[in-house]
Amino acid sequence: MNYTTTISVFKSIGPSVHTRESSKILMKLIEQNQCDSIEVDFSEVEYIRRSFADQFYADKMNCAIKLKKNIIVSNANETVMHMLNAVAKTQNKKFNTGLNIPIYKYSSQRQLENFLLSI
Repeated sequence: MNYTTTISVFKSIGPSVHTRESSKILMKLIEQNQCDSIEVDFSEVEYIRRSFADQFYADKMNCAIKLKKNIIVSNANETVMHMLNAVAKTQNKKFNTGLNIPIYKYSSQRQLENFLLSI
């Protein structure tokens, strides 16, 4: 059976995410969770640094492969999405298998519209 849970970045780390260590905190929460699908909710997160985004991308891919978990980024604002996408384009091609397509989820049509207008 496939269960889904949500981990709030805002509640776990705060409104601004700066360090690679923040990614390790999120990955520890994901690893400890028994669900097959983990939604990493970026609601209320205003800003992420490139160092966090870089580490998060690598950790997310490794965790998904190692633990066979589906990790979904949800409710990220335009600034956060821009940084996550910029980092994804620069990552090592070993993760680019075609099966590891990032999944983004939005709670409202307005959030989706903002993302689509930003690309």
